[in-house]
Amino acid sequence: MSNTTQATSIPIELLRKYDRPGPRYTSYPTAPVWSDTVGKDAYITALQNASSRKDEPFAIYCHIPFCECRCYYCGCNTVITRNSKRVRQYIDTLMKEIEITSGHLQNRKVVNQLHFGGGTPTYLTIEQFNEILDSLEKHFMFTEDCEKSIEIDPRVTSNEQIAALVNRGFNRISMGVQDFDDDVQKAIGRIQSYDLVKEKVDFCKSLKFEGVNIDLIYGLPKQTVESFTKTLTKAISLHPDRVALYSFAYLPSVKANQMKIIESELPVTEDKYKLFALAIEMFTDAGYLQIGMDHFALPNDELTIAQNDGRLHRNFMGYTVQASPEMVGFGMSSIGYIDNSFFQSHSTLSKYIDAIENSELPIFRGMILNKDDLICQYVISSLMCNFRLNFGDFKKKFNISYHDYFYEEHKLLTEFINDNFIETQNDGLIITSVGRTFIRNIAMVFDTYLNKAGNKKKPTFSRTI
Repeated sequence: MSNTTQATSIPIELLRKYDRPGPRYTSYPTAPVWSDTVGKDAYITALQNASSRKDEPFAIYCHIPFCECRCYYCGCNTVITRNSKRVRQYIDTLMKEIEITSGHLQNRKVVNQLHFGGGTPTYLTIEQFNEILDSLEKHFMFTEDCEKSIEIDPRVTSNEQIAALVNRGFNRISMGVQDFDDDVQKAIGRIQSYDLVKEKVDFCKSLKFEGVNIDLIYGLPKQTVESFTKTLTKAISLHPDRVALYSFAYLPSVKANQMKIIESELPVTEDKYKLFALAIEMFTDAGYLQIGMDHFALPNDELTIAQNDGRLHRNFMGYTVQASPEMVGFGMSSIGYIDNSFFQSHSTLSKYIDAIENSELPIFRGMILNKDDLICQYVISSLMCNFRLNFGDFKKKFNISYHDYFYEEHKLLTEFINDNFIETQNDGLIITSVGRTFIRNIAMVFDTYLNKAGNKKKPTFSRTI
């Protein structure tokens, strides 16, 4: 039976059964359990420890928070402004943060992955963007095969800006599309035509980007099977190298801008799943393969090859094949992972700028991982990225038996095994094509903090379907 057939034939009862709030596991432990007691001093120690591993490359993420307007669905950390002085101050602050951080990474300079996200990174002018790149290149060394990627908004990104990105070595570009339907676009406050997106995609391809990717969202207001079929047909006609298909997380209590969305216009769980199943069917029929829990790529894509080989990685920048487990974040709200510790910068512009102006690193929370965290992180990452867990590899890495360490957790997998989400083999666990849809639910079994008895923290998570 094909992946498509299995994915589209899941009974509604199973969808209802497993539709519950849960983490997306872009990190483990998840951000809600990080502590504000882990701050700049711990970050400096982690950077200095990491500096001793001078031959190991790492990744860099830069956050550009500015947008001209805020889309109703957006869950990103953004700043809406047309104040040029405010933007200038942020750029200067960002470059000062780069300088301060590099001082603590004296012997660690090699970077093999760079990503700009936002906000809208191309909100900046070419000259402003080049200033930031010049600062990064002054303090760090980028490998010849460095993966340099950026997120763009087709509505505000000129062809001149795109060409400038190629001249600075950017080789992957992702465009926010979300949906092509007129009514859906009005309901989410983001109007952009298919012709505009196609013009940008074609231009990027003419410049020989290694990857031209698009982002879609399912579960948006006014989406129907009929309207989403048309959106998917248009998306496939663009022939992107990769597609990110995200589930809309409706959390108006957390993101006030989502209060502009009319809740009654959102598809119910059964209809939302039909949209996801439809996307799986149409993308796989068009020759794409499902990567991780929410991406699609062509068979010859390096992500596809890496997943088949069990080499796929995931971090806050998305799925990658670059073996750079450590990442330094720059900019407000950015997150880094250094020396087995997470660190996040202030999420407000004023606090971020104030910290840097006082020559302090702008860290407001983080988490230093213990041995159990690292073990659970490995299992969750293996399942989320590669849809498998090899018991032999697990024992080799941690010198412990999977069945001994996760005796109680493994018993909880029985439910998923009975529902045909997991196949158990002598050498490991395999997530079935059906189970890929419920991978977040499966990962939750291994989440120590989520399952800790008496845990008083009740973070708000999006629903898993």
